[in-house]
Amino acid sequence: MNKKEFEKYLNDKLCFLVDNVRVQEVSKYIDVINNYTNMGQTEENAVASFGNVDDLVMAIYLSHGLDYKKLAGGKLSGKGIKIAFVNFFNIISGKDKKLARSSLFYFIYIILLCILLKIVFIMVRDLGAQILGGSLGSGLADKIYGTAFDVLYVIAAIVLFFKLFTKRFAK
Repeated sequence: MNKKEFEKYLNDKLCFLVDNVRVQEVSKYIDVINNYTNMGQTEENAVASFGNVDDLVMAIYLSHGLDYKKLAGGKLSGKGIKIAFVNFFNIISGKDKKLARSSLFYFIYIILLCILLKIVFIMVRDLGAQILGGSLGSGLADKIYGTAFDVLYVIAAIVLFFKLFTKRFAK
């Protein structure tokens, strides 16, 4: 692996670190590679001197008190979401106007689906309140019932948004 490949790989793998910390860590190892090449070594030998790069990544995370296996293995790790948002903003600010327009329309489509989901939740909440109308009894029970549906809606909308958004833009 040469210096450029190593730098890209390390940047990708250290995505769970804060940007300035990630940049510091990567530049520290790039400096080592530069020192090796200044002494006549090849970039490949310099990278090989670090050993297994995945072990190096885990050691870097451990030095910051993080467990890479838990971060990378979690379903809600945030990596896909972060990549999706970066890709979305790169597409929107890019030169391909047709792709930017279709991506923006897809983003609006996701928002409209969340609004439609809210309408369904309101209808189900109101229907349930009518059915249970007399059995809830107090204003407090009605408020708890309504709040429970609102919380469920927020959770469902967030999951729907991030699933559809990452499905489209994390590639």
